[in-house]
Amino acid sequence: MARFISTTFGKISGRHGEAVAVTTKDGRCFLRVYTKPKDPTSPKQLAHQAKFGLVSKGLTCLGSVFKITYADKRGKNKAVSLAYKNCIVGEYPNFTLDYSKLIFTVGSVDITGLVTATVLEGTTINLKWDSSVFTQSNPNDTLSLVFFNEASKKGLLRQNLAERSMGSVKLEIPAIWARAQIHCWLYFTSPNGINSPSQYVSLIQL
Repeated sequence: MARFISTTFGKISGRHGEAVAVTTKDGRCFLRVYTKPKDPTSPKQLAHQAKFGLVSKGLTCLGSVFKITYADKRGKNKAVSLAYKNCIVGEYPNFTLDYSKLIFTVGSVDITGLVTATVLEGTTINLKWDSSVFTQSNPNDTLSLVFFNEASKKGLLRQNLAERSMGSVKLEIPAIWARAQIHCWLYFTSPNGINSPSQYVSLIQL
């Protein structure tokens, strides 16, 4: 319930006729014209609710990863906002998430060129990338990888695995994921802590 303190009218709160008292984040109070809430059962509102519910529920399992990659305890909220705009495909009520369009990091550091992920044996993966140094990159930028098992709704973050100049890295994926399909993203972090945008690698069949 909003409050309004006026030298003329004293304390005012809530709705008053066609106006409603509003308090901003910085503590300022003012009155604005009351707007009747939109019909929550309109097709547009139902589609919005379905989209928001889909991304919010779909990304809950990656909440702890987003906190780290966005360096923010509200990282999941940022990810949900971006997913709402970029990752939903289909028509209401048959929306689905295109996980390949998920964004785990944003920043000014360069991504890379061609990336390949090859399963060597069991759950060992060999990842190769273009090690060229571009305008906003450094050979000492470090590589981090995000993996997501869509079937089990489990995520995995492996940070600072290699430097950009190395061009490749081998790593073990949890054995429990053997024979599963795993989404993979990468991002680079500069020596002074600035990230690149995340880059989707592929859907890997272990």
